[in-house]
This record gives sequence, C-alpha cells and structure tokens, in this order.
Amino acid sequence: MSETHALFDESWASFELDEDFYPRDAVQGAAYVFLERAYVFLERSGDQRLRVHLKAKSGDTAALAGELENEALAQAYRRRIAQSHRALIESVASRALAGAAGPPGLDDLLAMDIGAETAFDDPLGIAMSWEEKYAKKKAAPAEPAGDPATGEEATGSPETPDKSGA
Repeated sequence: MSETHALFDESWASFELDEDFYPRDAVQGAAYVFLERAYVFLERSGDQRLRVHLKAKSGDTAALAGELENEALAQAYRRRIAQSHRALIESVASRALAGAAGPPGLDDLLAMDIGAETAFDDPLGIAMSWEEKYAKKKAAPAEPAGDPATGEEATGSPETPDKSGA
C-alpha cells in the first residue's frame, strides 16, 4: 500500500477537529464550499481526529481557516437537524412527488365508466371557449335621458309635472 506525504510551509494553516463534534462528512462539505477560495487538504490525525490544512488562493489564510471551521460547525448542525426531522422530510417529499404524478394515465381513462349522460359533463369548466370565459359582460341598456327633439327630460311617467316650475 502506498502512502502520500505532503509538505506544508508557513503559508498553510493547520488545525485539528474532533469527529464527535465535527463529523467527517460535515468537514468534507465545508471543505467543498471553500474550494474556490482556498486549497484544502484533509487527513486523519488519530482516532476520531481530522487534521485540516488550508492555504488561501488570495487573501488572509488565518481568516479563511476560521471561516472553514465555522462552516464545518454549520454543516454538522444541518446534518443533525436533517437526522432528527428525517420522517417529516420524507413525508413532505413523498406527498410532493405523489401530487406531481399528474393526470390519470390512458389505462385509468379506459377503465372509467363513461355513459351517455356523463360523457359531456364538464365540472371543471375546461370545455368553455375563451370568448365565453373572458367576454366582457354587457351593461344593461340605460334609460333614455330625454327626448332630444323637444328638449324635455324623461320623468318616468307622463303624469308627473316638471319640477322646474315651467
């Protein structure tokens, strides 16, 4: 079996993490987040211990080391939340997938009992034409405002005298 040796100079930051607090997959997830900003090397340093070597591609290496440790802690916390709410997550996901199954298939449609009285039922209103569905409602015809030939106002009944006193 071959063994890899890596040499690190002063520009690298190195620290160790306890796997009881920082599970290996959480540390690997945090390292993945930092791949664009830093070079990251992970190795096992003992029983339940991980050693992280980090070198910034640009900027402050020590600050990035602190950020990586914080990200590893956040990844570990997300992992614990996902484990404790696993049943809820699976339930929501299965309901979402079942709802996304879509309309019934051809076999389901062929198995339906469609008679002469139900063949043209449209309970959802999808057979309505666009013009019927979105047509503007016509306003009721307005009463005439008066006789334009004589200039008299419409009063509602011929027996009602004009209120202007004429």
